[in-house]
Amino acid sequence: MNQDVEISRSGRLLTIRLNRTEKKNALTGAMYAAMAEAVAGAEADLGVGAILFLGSEGCFTAGNDLGDFQENPPRDKSAPVYRFILALTRSTVPIVAAVDGLAIGIGTTLLLHCDVAFASPDARFQLPFVNLGLLPEAGSTYLLPKLMGHTKASELIMSCRPFNGEEALSLGLVNQVCDASQLEQTAVDAAQGIAKKPPRTLRRAKALLKHDRLDVERQIHAEILEFSECLDSPETEEALSAFAEKRKPNFSKLME
Repeated sequence: MNQDVEISRSGRLLTIRLNRTEKKNALTGAMYAAMAEAVAGAEADLGVGAILFLGSEGCFTAGNDLGDFQENPPRDKSAPVYRFILALTRSTVPIVAAVDGLAIGIGTTLLLHCDVAFASPDARFQLPFVNLGLLPEAGSTYLLPKLMGHTKASELIMSCRPFNGEEALSLGLVNQVCDASQLEQTAVDAAQGIAKKPPRTLRRAKALLKHDRLDVERQIHAEILEFSECLDSPETEEALSAFAEKRKPNFSKLME
């Protein structure tokens, strides 16, 4: 088991905790693989009534570990990150999340596949993909406009600006904002309450609520293709180099 992801079971609740605190829970391929296996395993086990995602020490996740990302870029649906995303999309098990601190990239788009989510006031959400010369993933180009409308989704994707827990609540991305000291217990109580419900009925209800799953998957596959093309582009190379070197990228030279 990957030590950076703690997977535990208490009764009918499966908890997936990101625990790579020295790297702000930045996600590696191995971490994605462990989470994909856990979510797929829960789907096959009727004894699991809910899945709960948690961060550690005041941080949800800083997004992808860019070093690992550049060494093992996700080029097709066999990549661990895409296996994880597809496992989320196909899950009929209710998914709950509690977000404190950073929720960058997948830390935000993961919530689009959750059924209930909580955040602290100081949670920091961000979709930084365009800044990195990349494109959004996890079906977010379909799910974000559906959730909050085209103009707001476009703003968040194109500006890449961060936003806090209160704004996430107003956008419908989370259900409740609560103090950081009460966040985890609030999420645990909610997840345990859901997990006690009749299992088959619960999963059927979620399947009906997610009736457009095939549309989401089609968009995910389209995003994968576009994302893969971006990986080899001069823009992405410049954006990632600038990020690593802590300087502003210069895209003007690419237009000469």
